[in-house]
Amino acid sequence: MSVTLRMTSIALLLVFTLPVRGYDVLVSVTGNLIGNTCTVAADSKEQDVPLGTIGIKQFRHSGDISNIKTPFTLRLEACGPTFAGVKIRFSGTPDDNNPQLVKIADGGATGVAVQILDKDSVQIPLNTQTAALGMAGNDSVQMTFYAQLVATGAPVSAGDVSAFATWTTEYQ
Repeated sequence: MSVTLRMTSIALLLVFTLPVRGYDVLVSVTGNLIGNTCTVAADSKEQDVPLGTIGIKQFRHSGDISNIKTPFTLRLEACGPTFAGVKIRFSGTPDDNNPQLVKIADGGATGVAVQILDKDSVQIPLNTQTAALGMAGNDSVQMTFYAQLVATGAPVSAGDVSAFATWTTEYQ
């Protein structure tokens, strides 16, 4: 009699077991491939921008700007036929006192930071896009910027100046 009872129990378990269901899952991936990107010119991939030798007497107060403003050029070439312009964004380590400027590497001068300017000498705050540069249909774009030192805090002390910024592009 115990054998029959076990079989009945197993049969009841099978009857009350919920069915296993499988689901079809659809993953939809969409995007847009554009042809207006450019290639960074070889001479624009890594640049040294020499600021020269600057006397600390130029930096008596926070906000004082050096009399040396060094130009540098970034070039894009082989732009696609649908190129309509590009915006540039400079990023790097922000200065502790003025986050719109690029911080000078530790171990060198103190109380100053690097300011990046556009072709019209208007400051481009760190991590902020420029206005669109270049025109629709351009095969290449040459963009001029400037770098200069700005006092960010007192006292300014003499030493080497070294700072790094990265530039990224956003196509229109």
